[in-house]
Amino acid sequence: MFLALGLAVGVFVVDQGIKSVVENSMRVGQSIPLVPDFLSLTHIKNDGGAFGILGGSQALLLVGSAVAVAVVLSMLFSGEPSRFTASGCGLILGGAAGNLLDRLVSGEVTDYVHFSFWYIFNAADAAIVLGVGLLLLSTLRPERSEKTPPPIDEVEES
Repeated sequence: MFLALGLAVGVFVVDQGIKSVVENSMRVGQSIPLVPDFLSLTHIKNDGGAFGILGGSQALLLVGSAVAVAVVLSMLFSGEPSRFTASGCGLILGGAAGNLLDRLVSGEVTDYVHFSFWYIFNAADAAIVLGVGLLLLSTLRPERSEKTPPPIDEVEES
């Protein structure tokens, strides 16, 4: 639980900090090449979800965010989560909180990371995607018990 909450707070603070720097030092639409023809810092405002999906549907995006947060919190409180599950939940919570705050304050999200072959996104989006990936991995990875079995040569034969 503490791992998830620590990650959530860390993602939220980093996301909001970077957004603040971008908003205060770049105009909307401005792009600064970091690696020519590959990676740029590009300031845009996005009123949709990830990759601009559902643009202009603020009520639906707010309800969707609230449902996602509720599901993630229920996963955390339903028992002792594995490290993968706790990490995934923390990343999702921090990212969702960062983008949700933007939507509540201004009705849109600040995006700034632009790979030439992909949509423009932000740290919160990256954390959410990574968190979902960790949750998927946690479903594929069997839980380990706290006790480790004794070495094979120490097991007595019956």
